[in-house]
Amino acid sequence: MTVGRILRIEKLSTFDGEGLRSVIFLKGCPLRCQWCSTPESQKGTTDFGIHKKKCTHCFTCVETCPEKAISHDGARDVFTTDMALCTDCRQCVDACPATARIAYGYNATVDEMLRELGKDSVFYYHSGGGVTVSGGEPLMQKDFVAELLEGCVMQGINTAIETSGHVPWENIAKVLPWVDTLFYDLKHMDSKIHKQITGVGNGLILENLTKIDESSRSLPVIVRMPVIPTVNDGDANIKSLGLFCRGLKKLKEIQLLPYHRLGIETYRRLSIPYGLEGVNSPTDGEMNRKMALLKAMGLRVRIGG
Repeated sequence: MTVGRILRIEKLSTFDGEGLRSVIFLKGCPLRCQWCSTPESQKGTTDFGIHKKKCTHCFTCVETCPEKAISHDGARDVFTTDMALCTDCRQCVDACPATARIAYGYNATVDEMLRELGKDSVFYYHSGGGVTVSGGEPLMQKDFVAELLEGCVMQGINTAIETSGHVPWENIAKVLPWVDTLFYDLKHMDSKIHKQITGVGNGLILENLTKIDESSRSLPVIVRMPVIPTVNDGDANIKSLGLFCRGLKKLKEIQLLPYHRLGIETYRRLSIPYGLEGVNSPTDGEMNRKMALLKAMGLRVRIGG
């Protein structure tokens, strides 16, 4: 049975597809978006964080680790874990008397996940909901996701996936037959700027979206773009998004997602600097104006998130 690397499951979500949904966040992502709200999902391996308000600096984690993988940088007051030595035994987490040490990520088989998801089948049925797989980038774990979504479909559970599309086409082709709704993230339409703000260009992303649109698989595609002041909220970028999306036959709608700062605490726990410090969320008026630009192009648009 295929094993997946899971970050967490959020149940009874109403933001990631129709009805009440269980959203499975997977570990690992090829992008490094400056505004990423789940930095703990970026690496495919376990991340260890410290809830700094709880930490009493008792050094139990350092003393408990059997591999001597944990150390403390006194100058920065940061606990670090050498993942080359760490065996993911989590004794440090279990031993922390203040419950300040946090582990992000765990392994689970498809069967284990299907049993967990099945507990909420009554909610899916009565609300018209289902299961959404997100990340990180879920299509980096194509075998696990394909088997998981196939299992959901066999049980009559509606499926959705959220992807950046920056994966080999074969990853998408393997999963696509089991997807009922596809959420596809576009960050910026200029590839050079896209690379500056995410670490990768958008060539593969746009190419894969075009292939999905031309495929024989019939499914609604929802294109999402975060709206981030000073980063990608220029009118030229929004209009370029509209021009590209106007050519998509499978497009159901565009969702504009207002930038938020909800992940900043996780950056602190991971001792990672936040790249957009000082950038504020767009106002309702600004979001409505962006939406109006796209609607004027004949597109169906709504503000999500």
